Amino acid sequence: MLKHLIHSSLSCLLPGPSLPSPPQSSKTNSRHTNLSMAAASGRIAVVGDTHNDWELEQDSLALQFLQAILETRMLSLLEALQILNLRKRLYLEIMMLGTLINSLQRRRMEYSFNWSAYGRLDFPRLKLSVVGGRPFTTGGDQLFRKKLLSARYGIKNMDASAMKICGAAKGTPQGHSIIFLGHNGPKGLGSNTNDICGKDWVYEGGDHGDPDLAQAISLVKETTKHTVPLVVFGHMHKELRFGGLRKMIHIGTDDTIYLNGAVVPRVKRLVDNEGSSRAFTLVEISGGKIMKITETWVSVSMGRAAIAEEHVLYSRSSDA
Repeated sequence: MLKHLIHSSLSCLLPGPSLPSPPQSSKTNSRHTNLSMAAASGRIAVVGDTHNDWELEQDSLALQFLQAILETRMLSLLEALQILNLRKRLYLEIMMLGTLINSLQRRRMEYSFNWSAYGRLDFPRLKLSVVGGRPFTTGGDQLFRKKLLSARYGIKNMDASAMKICGAAKGTPQGHSIIFLGHNGPKGLGSNTNDICGKDWVYEGGDHGDPDLAQAISLVKETTKHTVPLVVFGHMHKELRFGGLRKMIHIGTDDTIYLNGAVVPRVKRLVDNEGSSRAFTLVEISGGKIMKITETWVSVSMGRAAIAEEHVLYSRSSDA
């Protein structure tokens, strides 16, 4: 893994049903209708730990394909966080994001580059705010890149880091739910080798979560009225060192869902042609609640994209 790069990314899209093959026509008459009804709903695409498995052309096509389905089958695209048209060298800090919304200018994309580390990005129409955690984290109780953290962010210890994350969340607009985003997940989610942040490189296991992120989440829950439906991260790979698979979702006692998006490798080469199948973790959110999470593989070949596999990781019952 390139230790200086962070490999998590998000794309916020409007909701839709389970992803089918794309319709024949991309025209829609409902694109700009009833926006208020869609304001509290969205779909987030998560990519964790790319490890050189991000290809601009194919991943752009895959994301465009996902957008096309959602736009033609449901309502218009309100907010999108994408990494289209960005070079991988721009992936610094927790994640690098480009914002692409039909009429927005390049300056909006450039703005989004700097918000993620100890920052917050608000989505008023979706009533969501995304709060970024500590950059350069490699998990566990020790700060990584201490000199850089101190010089750039004034962070000298875990407590200071937790307070800075809380500071980013402090200005969250009233009525917004908060999604926390980090390269690594928080401490306290289990110490078995297959737990969501468990050490799989030693037989005895251990909790490799970040204590500052855990502290910040706890403080925000205790001191604000904002709900925290989702904490999303990567770093801890799905495939374990000594065999088996990691638990990629952990549901807290207060219904916060902790999601690990590090499906590594995230690209499978197709046997019969030059294409590939590419992994995205899709999260559907409505009214501040997580409704469904799927591990979705999109096949890209000869300029076309299609759903290859879809595995449901979580589904909320309709009466929950």
